[in-house]
Amino acid sequence: MALFFIGVQVGAVLLAPIFLPQMGAFPDPNDPVNPLIYIALVLLMTGLMLVLIRYGRKRILQAIFYIAVFVTLLYVFTPLLWEIELALAPDSDGWASLIGAIAIAAVLMLALVKSGEWYVINVIGLILAVGITAILGMSLGILPVMILLIIMAVYDAIAVYKTKHMVALAEGVTPMRLPVMFVVPTRRGFSMENLEEEGGITRKGGQERSAFFMGVGDTVIPGILTVSASIYLPAFDSFILTANLWVALGTIIGGLLGYLVLLRFVMRGKPQAGLPFLNSGAILGYLFTYLLVYQGIGLGAIGLG
Repeated sequence: MALFFIGVQVGAVLLAPIFLPQMGAFPDPNDPVNPLIYIALVLLMTGLMLVLIRYGRKRILQAIFYIAVFVTLLYVFTPLLWEIELALAPDSDGWASLIGAIAIAAVLMLALVKSGEWYVINVIGLILAVGITAILGMSLGILPVMILLIIMAVYDAIAVYKTKHMVALAEGVTPMRLPVMFVVPTRRGFSMENLEEEGGITRKGGQERSAFFMGVGDTVIPGILTVSASIYLPAFDSFILTANLWVALGTIIGGLLGYLVLLRFVMRGKPQAGLPFLNSGAILGYLFTYLLVYQGIGLGAIGLG
């Protein structure tokens, strides 16, 4: 799980500069209203998913997810293949990269529909997480990201511990074999086919844990700050890395320390809200590393200097 957490953020930092500026999710990355729009969309989508699960319309929900996954895969692979195409043929028109992206996305979707095993879910989930983190990180400046992380941490805590609708959502979506959670089996022979027979995503009554589960969003949300730091902070030369990349690295380390604290609670067997730990660690890691690298914390730390 820690490798997924690190891999998503490192991959997103490497991928973000390849994306075209027009691929950003918001026209003005420093607008503090942006995270509120994102949160409103999260609430709207969550409500829709819960309604569909509640009334047994899982096929509709699955179809919505398949379309969203396919489009996101195209967003990730098209610019990557476009870079390769330009390197091989500078005068190319981009059709080869688009066709290649469609082919790769189609193969991955076929594997998801036909198999849906945990390793297929993990591969697609990793690709989606890297792409989404890169797009949102390049779309949001430091201050909007800070606002987003704080609000999402509070929302996650309420959704898991108070209303518990996030737990119900995870338990309803996971059996559909959608790439919304990373799955790490604890033993050989684990299959998503037997997930419900083995207690679902939660451990009940001292039952042996068959796999660990972590929401893809738990890697994406703190990773947005990592990518934003790598893009929007001043990039003057420092020891080995540039200053902005040191702060990005510190953000990853801070989030990882938050993950290790979270893991102590996860081992008790009950569902835990990940974002309060992960986001807090990422923010503290960002601020601490920013202080070391830039020799002070002012308005520049939140992108206003």
